[in-house]
Amino acid sequence: MDTIDTLSLPIEPLQRSLTLRQGLDRYYEANPDFVRDQDLWVGIMRIPWCDMQRHDIMHVVTGYSTALEQELQLIGFLLTSLTWKRPWYYYAQSFVVFLELLWQSIQGKAWGGIYHNPVQVCRLYLKGVKQGLTVHQKINAAIDPSTVLDLDLASLRSEYGIQNAGAWD
Repeated sequence: MDTIDTLSLPIEPLQRSLTLRQGLDRYYEANPDFVRDQDLWVGIMRIPWCDMQRHDIMHVVTGYSTALEQELQLIGFLLTSLTWKRPWYYYAQSFVVFLELLWQSIQGKAWGGIYHNPVQVCRLYLKGVKQGLTVHQKINAAIDPSTVLDLDLASLRSEYGIQNAGAWD
């Protein structure tokens, strides 16, 4: 019977997860048309770049993709996982976007060629709300992105108790 000499096998170092910065790089490579490093204007409303960046960071930390189904989950997650002291439009983003998508669904409209019935829209949103309720500690809605960009994603997820949906690493 042949035996394997385990002492002669190469030992590979433990692989670290990506940093948040590396995850964001992948996110922006996959979405080259997204606004970066500048404020976003939606009609007459200005969304500051730092808030857009925080939203993008949450895509990477949660692992939610930018597909509509996962965007719905993310806005539900943000409603319940962030500290309650935040700009008013964070609430509007969660409620208004959800209600707009629900209204379009009730009218039978499809997004990106895919129709989601009202029950599906509600389930997706509530799935994110439920995940947001499971975080170990609330995420600071006003966090300075530069303080977390070089942290490793696995550590960030572990610190907050965030289950990774897997889109960016």
